[in-house]
Amino acid sequence: MKKISILAIILVLAASVSCIQNVTQLTEGEVLEQILMKRCSIREFSSEQPSQEVLLELLWAANGVNRENGKRTAPSAINAQDINLYLCLEDGVSFYNPQEKSLVKVSDVDLRPLISPDRNNFMLDVPVVLLISDMTSFARLPLERGILFGAMDAGYVSQNIYLYCAANTLATVACAPRMDDAKIREILSLPETMIPMIYHPVGFPVVE
Repeated sequence: MKKISILAIILVLAASVSCIQNVTQLTEGEVLEQILMKRCSIREFSSEQPSQEVLLELLWAANGVNRENGKRTAPSAINAQDINLYLCLEDGVSFYNPQEKSLVKVSDVDLRPLISPDRNNFMLDVPVVLLISDMTSFARLPLERGILFGAMDAGYVSQNIYLYCAANTLATVACAPRMDDAKIREILSLPETMIPMIYHPVGFPVVE
């Protein structure tokens, strides 16, 4: 009987080692493929809230500094680095400082109901990442060209948010319907050269 028990334990351990080897033998390309397969837009969120640590990791993945020369995790046209990230919560709005990897409180107003007052109520109970393009980064270009580049750069950052969420069992969706740009700038004390591009509600998916 003892021999049977020992044999069973050996088989379980062997199976476990095999599983670990299969995971560790995945190439970076295979891991990326799995993340891309999981990437999707989700509009239903559970009541559980991501921790600040998770949100800081997400913001770094979105557009943080990832090398010594100051360049970012997301590319930008002519290396303008024009996209600024704002984290919107119930107790106010914080600016993400990519150099310090930190949040700086800039408003005590819950901006979420004002970002899209007539749509996307699913965003009202979860953190929202707001992407704003600084047109002064494209000062030497015609305004319409700067807006085009800003929208393109926001798309790169948006995809990084999607990929981080897919890799970490989080839910998100890129939104940009009729934002009240003037009201957003007023609350955040921003100049007209700062243009809101996209926002991402972020939370945990509903488990069925």
